[in-house]
Amino acid sequence: MTDAAPAASRAMAWRVLGLALLLVLGLVGALSFRMLGRLPDTTIYLVRDLGGPMTLEPVHRRLRPAEPAAAARATVEALARGPQPDEAARGLASEVPGTTVVRGAWLRDGVLVVDLSADVVGGGGSASMQGRLAQLTYSLTQPNGIDALQLLVEGRPVDAWGGEGIMVAWPWRRPAGGLPRW
Repeated sequence: MTDAAPAASRAMAWRVLGLALLLVLGLVGALSFRMLGRLPDTTIYLVRDLGGPMTLEPVHRRLRPAEPAAAARATVEALARGPQPDEAARGLASEVPGTTVVRGAWLRDGVLVVDLSADVVGGGGSASMQGRLAQLTYSLTQPNGIDALQLLVEGRPVDAWGGEGIMVAWPWRRPAGGLPRW
């Protein structure tokens, strides 16, 4: 009978150890899932003034939409909200007006078509318009499956961007060789 007591004790210790291990694994899994939910899933491009020329700088956001139209809407909204306080402190800005609204978006044969409100082409000089166009095109063409972009304003194709008349040819494809400077 004395052999049964240590065997029962060992069995109980293994059960407790097994339950503790399951509890730790469950806790690690829950924390991992929570942390993954905070990781950025989208890159947007903000404007940096280099003291003469301007360029784009990628920043990361957690926007979550997977479907192209919802992703386009969330991306434009993020650009319209502008930089986070720490990004603004680093000299980043957005040229996309805060009142810009996505009227519609769809993906057709690898071309993302985004219809924007007229606010997107209002105000600002030529540097602002170039920055706005660069921000939108680089931010909206970064997801996989999007080969090119066409922007509409109030449902109409745009050949000249803004009051400055920057000529654009659609669909727009991101050029090779890095980020633009203007």
